[in-house]
Amino acid sequence: MTAATVRLAGEDTDATIDGFELFSARRALALLKRKAGRARLLELLADEIAAGDAFLRGHLERSGGEDTTGTTTLRARGITAAEFGAWLGAAFAREDVMLAGHPEHYAIHAEPGQDVNIVETLDEYVCSFFMHPWDDSLVVEQELPVAEPPAGRRSHMLLADGTVIGSIANTFVDEPDGFTARLSVTLPASCAPTVVEQHLEHFAVEFRTWILRAATER
Repeated sequence: MTAATVRLAGEDTDATIDGFELFSARRALALLKRKAGRARLLELLADEIAAGDAFLRGHLERSGGEDTTGTTTLRARGITAAEFGAWLGAAFAREDVMLAGHPEHYAIHAEPGQDVNIVETLDEYVCSFFMHPWDDSLVVEQELPVAEPPAGRRSHMLLADGTVIGSIANTFVDEPDGFTARLSVTLPASCAPTVVEQHLEHFAVEFRTWILRAATER
């Protein structure tokens, strides 16, 4: 029997109605997050965050100091790497913009002089971690086939007690009509492949959203 489908007349994919649903889902989530506020959201998610903390500590213990890294690459057009980098640096002070980057962003904020606290989903867990400022010593991207690989930046991810659980690195390379973003996450080795792959999917969603937002706000 042929699988059931429901599409707009004259269309042969689900893309248009999926787009309607995605727009509405984003709008509904934004409303709920705004009405609840950060403090209430974190209170509601306290049990999930505790489970996420135990999840990450379990991976650290099982991995015995070994880690694993995954990378995803996005190709952006219509905006330069410098324009996006400048926008992103300023956007971290705009929690509404940060939350809009991904449906599973629950809090992204920092008090003056403190690390950025991010509450988001890793695997199936709501996890709370802190990001150090970007490392000015830079990370050299060795995999790109160019004579002098461009440099990227790395930020370590820590639990509330200072335990390092991994790091995030990015490299933005200008192209004639835009730029390429290489986005990497390093986590305890036992996170491979499921948790790493899920976070690379997370990167793709949030950075596409942020890059498009940056392009409209230039």
